[in-house]
Amino acid sequence: MERIYGIIQMMFLCGTILMVTFGILVSLPKSKLREFLMPIVGWSFAVFCAFYALNPFDFIPEGLLGPFGIIDDIGAVVAGIAAAKAAMTPQKD
Repeated sequence: MERIYGIIQMMFLCGTILMVTFGILVSLPKSKLREFLMPIVGWSFAVFCAFYALNPFDFIPEGLLGPFGIIDDIGAVVAGIAAAKAAMTPQKD
């Protein structure tokens, strides 16, 4: 069992190192990786926001809190529209 935990710990460490490296490469202003990935990330986030707004399960349910439950859905729609708009505009150098 200890060996399995060691393998899981090593996978977590390697994944963390890869994600930090990936995050640094994407955050560089003139990175080709950033130019390639930002439209994909923008559209993915827009789809996620649309799914969240249409999903019947909410963080703040409308049945319990009435109009306050609509606020998170409106925020998701606004964030999705902003993400789609940002994904459509070309990156400026």
